[in-house]
Amino acid sequence: SAAMLSAGSSGPKATVSINPVPDVARTAGRDVEASPSADNFKGSGSSPEGAPPVSRERSAMAAAPAWADMDNSERLSHVKTETLIGIIIFLSQLPESVAFAFLAKMTPPTALHAAWIIGFITSAFGGRPGMISGAAGARATIIGTFIGTPERVGLNGEGVEIVFPAVIISGGFMLAIWFTKFYRFTKLIPESVLVGFLNGLGLLIILSQVYTFRNDDDTQWRTGAEVGYMLLITFVSWATMEFTPKMPCRFSNLVPSSLLALVTGAIVEFALVRPLGSRTDTIGDVAEFTAANAYPRPFMTDPQYDMSKLAEPGRPLQIFTLSILLCAVGSIESLLTAEVVTEVVKTPNRPDRVMSALGVANIVAGFVGCMGGDATIGLSKMNVISGGTSRISGVVASIGVVLCVTVAYPLLNLVPISALTGVMLVVGLHTISWPSLPYAISACLPEEWRRYFKVGKYQLLPIRVDRYDAFIMVVVSAVSYVTNIVYGIALGVVLACCRFSWESTLDFRVSSTIRGDGSKLYTAQGELFFATANKFHLEFDYVNDPERVHLLLEFEPQDYSAVHAIRKVMHNYEKAGKHIEVRIHGGDHDGGDAAPNYAQTIEMNQEWHRATEVHKDQMHTKSPGHRRVGPNGK
Repeated sequence: SAAMLSAGSSGPKATVSINPVPDVARTAGRDVEASPSADNFKGSGSSPEGAPPVSRERSAMAAAPAWADMDNSERLSHVKTETLIGIIIFLSQLPESVAFAFLAKMTPPTALHAAWIIGFITSAFGGRPGMISGAAGARATIIGTFIGTPERVGLNGEGVEIVFPAVIISGGFMLAIWFTKFYRFTKLIPESVLVGFLNGLGLLIILSQVYTFRNDDDTQWRTGAEVGYMLLITFVSWATMEFTPKMPCRFSNLVPSSLLALVTGAIVEFALVRPLGSRTDTIGDVAEFTAANAYPRPFMTDPQYDMSKLAEPGRPLQIFTLSILLCAVGSIESLLTAEVVTEVVKTPNRPDRVMSALGVANIVAGFVGCMGGDATIGLSKMNVISGGTSRISGVVASIGVVLCVTVAYPLLNLVPISALTGVMLVVGLHTISWPSLPYAISACLPEEWRRYFKVGKYQLLPIRVDRYDAFIMVVVSAVSYVTNIVYGIALGVVLACCRFSWESTLDFRVSSTIRGDGSKLYTAQGELFFATANKFHLEFDYVNDPERVHLLLEFEPQDYSAVHAIRKVMHNYEKAGKHIEVRIHGGDHDGGDAAPNYAQTIEMNQEWHRATEVHKDQMHTKSPGHRRVGPNGK
């Protein structure tokens, strides 16, 4: 899919991937969600053989010895490196966690406590060392759709009480996914769906920042000098975070750009705005950090929440729906981020432990009144590319967050809300996969027109595009923005599966020939499944065929519809007083494997399971040289 987004006309040589992995210098100052792209989610699981080529830095990182193989000096150096990276990670995680709390229409402590609880449990006990977890933007956007607009930015919206039981239940669903191994189905998500997901998420993050410039009652826009100063602080914070990592000096890599953006915003607020007799809101003005909320506590004992609202009509359904959505988006993000990390570090990935640790972490986070969380692709990439390949950096980052929340919280109260808006604008802009925009435009134009969009030797629009993939990107982006991110992903997967099923029907064909003994042989090439089974029985000439007919299938029947279609063919020949033998193609002899008796008069569901077991037994009794072609063509 990345090759389809090529920007040149000279074939594969001109291809460019979407948002390639940034170098260490530019990534070290990037925020938690600033780096996601379609290429971030590409992966081949935990298999090093299937991964793309990596740079020398990555290769050296992958070749790093294990802890047991290090001497004392190497272990000390490793711990020092991981600790320093963990400090950078937690400094980057702080501002975005607060911003994600505003995006979710919740108070900042709910996100900051979630950051260290989720981060510590998944880093210490999860199945993907090097992956960073915490409060995430996709989760925040989903929660925000279930909560009413708060009285002012930074406060809890109406109905926030449903979030905590939903987070707990979502953790239980994650444990169910771990137990049933349902995590294997993430391989069904195509690249075009991921691009649409990122675009929809980016739009949600950007447009949600408009609320900052509304009055507390959300009825009118802010006016006067206040809005001018807010725009100034937003611009300064945005520019600091966007351009500091690109400066050709060593200082740009010492401090995370997101943290530096908040510092510059606070400097403008207290060194310029307030001396001039004006002011803008800070975190301390709208949701002050105090000793009372410095430590998490069970949500049912917190006086700021009204537990009676959980018994209101419709609340249980809201809780269940929200828990399903949080489970889906959390599982998808975490499993795909684990694949990204695996590509870089080239060490085994344990998706089962990823899901079990994530489930337990969300249960704990929900119980103590947090918004929960999952893996963060931006911080995870920053961590592993910088050299944080073990569990140490993630644990250090979690400890750093909890120390900041419980000890240094007065400093957080000085951060202007407008500075957080600038940070989130960078997050949203870098979340969107911008190369997908010319790809979608190119899909709307005839191929001969695309060649004219060229400046010098640079091709502005890709010449070769898949219009259906472009359609999926646009649909997923639109649905994710209008309704919900999970709904957008689900619709995209359905569209991609429909496209695959339809194209599979084009490859299916039935041919026939008369054999030397006078019998007739029908050969079915391609997959026989629900999309090709409906008209399968029309391919046979029941009246004029000889007394003996053979049917050779290239692959096993794939589903109930395929088995039913074979039974229908056998029944039609039986009514005509003729006999048909069904065999499944084998690699070492022309006759193929004997197919199960599909004409058994038993319940179809039992018949298919029995037929499968019979055929497996026949496979195991073949000679060692026998090879059978399976449903996947191998």
